Amino acid sequence: MVLMQGGDYNNSSDIDILVLTDYKPSQFYSVLKKLSNMTYDIELDYNVILIPLINNIKSYNDEADTIPFYANIQKEGVVLSE
Repeated sequence: MVLMQGGDYNNSSDIDILVLTDYKPSQFYSVLKKLSNMTYDIELDYNVILIPLINNIKSYNDEADTIPFYANIQKEGVVLSE
């Protein structure tokens, strides 16, 4: 699942892209590296800062009520892909 969360917009805003997967944490770095490479051109073309994040879907579901960032994503986030 891929979710986007942007919050309040201003000139220094960024867009968080959260990828939820069944990967193990030891695999996250290689996925984040690929995501960062993919978002680079979009950032340049549209003058926006994209912050790719990855987490295990089970960990996300377990922590969604206790971590404010995750609670905010559940409240205001937009699902880009399931």
